Amino acid sequence: MIIRPLTVFERENVRNFYLSLSEDDRRRRFCCTLADETISKYVDRLNFTRDTILGAFDERAQVIGLAELVRGPDQSEMAFSVRADRRGQKIGTKLLERLILRASICGIRKVFVMFLSDNTPMRKMAVRAGMRVETADGESHAALELQSPNAQTLARWLVEEGLSQGKYFSTLGAAHLGLLADRTTCAVREPAGALTPSA
Repeated sequence: MIIRPLTVFERENVRNFYLSLSEDDRRRRFCCTLADETISKYVDRLNFTRDTILGAFDERAQVIGLAELVRGPDQSEMAFSVRADRRGQKIGTKLLERLILRASICGIRKVFVMFLSDNTPMRKMAVRAGMRVETADGESHAALELQSPNAQTLARWLVEEGLSQGKYFSTLGAAHLGLLADRTTCAVREPAGALTPSA
């Protein structure tokens, strides 16, 4: 699995991922059920320069999870979503760890995440990360005070950022080569005269 920051040129990947979520997954991610149009407008407003959107990618360079960090004056909000068929693989936990690391590097001193109280996976993630969780009226709030990064943290971040970018483009290239190979195989197996106009 590869985790890396997304750029403004990948807005459509974010849109497609969120639109593919089921009604219940949309409720867990946005704390309410949203229509396609509303989600699309939300994605249109994402600021890839000011904020951080991390993508988790599979072995075919397909998005399998997203994490967002929206910067605020005193604290920054996080949000997470993982594709249904890839849950239970610690993808959300790894996204959370990378997002907290990036927030620390960016000088953010406090992060929080809001989620529905019945969102057990998110609660477990927050607790494992050492976040303080409070629940009221069906919603939970988890917060974490961040420490200034030390030399070891900076080195870890630099290594992970560099490796993630290299691994992604290697995986993307391999995936494209696989598609080309599949197309070539299909072309070879076409029946004789398939490219010949009918009489």
